[in-house]
Amino acid sequence: MSAVLIGERYRSALAQSLAAQEIEAFWVPDNAALDPRLAGHADLGMFRAGRRIFAAEEIYDHIVSYLTNRGYVVEPVKGLGKIYPADVPLCICATGKYTLFNQATAYAPAVAAAGGIPVHVNQGYTRCAVLVVDDASIVTGDAGVCRAAKSAGMDTLYIEPGYVTLDGYDTGFIGGASFIIGDTVYFTGALDSHPGRERILRFITEHGKRPVFLTDRPIFDIGGAIPV
Repeated sequence: MSAVLIGERYRSALAQSLAAQEIEAFWVPDNAALDPRLAGHADLGMFRAGRRIFAAEEIYDHIVSYLTNRGYVVEPVKGLGKIYPADVPLCICATGKYTLFNQATAYAPAVAAAGGIPVHVNQGYTRCAVLVVDDASIVTGDAGVCRAAKSAGMDTLYIEPGYVTLDGYDTGFIGGASFIIGDTVYFTGALDSHPGRERILRFITEHGKRPVFLTDRPIFDIGGAIPV
């Protein structure tokens, strides 16, 4: 059975649909170091590089036994905070072939562990802003990320920014509202209200992936989920 690390606060919205997809959810508590609106976001509190997981020290004790039993080495990271850029050191996007990150804000040991072709972007919320389709293909609503990724040789679909719900903010990010396991891209909700819906779905299917919508709600940002 596949498994993901995902914010505890989203259990009521997603537990049933994840179970129906035979995905084991390990529910991670809110990270007290972060802004309360973002405290449940996995992509701010943790970063996976192969069999290594970098995790904010505030949630380390909760996840270390589970991940160690699954064969991961978990490394605590100190110093995350509520105000940008202190909340984004672990918000790095590693596709396998490429690693997208803001060199001014990203946690250097995590970037080094990820390896891959480095791609500097100005967006500190890098992982949030990117839907990874495969190791060389992404979808993003951030124009700067799109330009940098294309310059690096990545197949990149630019979509209209916004149209993703995030409580407490005007909008969320497409990357935070999705995650990928194998040949499936999971979306937290429906894309019906997104003007880029058809282009997103076509891009995904052209790259050999299939979409699954976990709820009927309009797509909403949960800080993604980390497959383990």
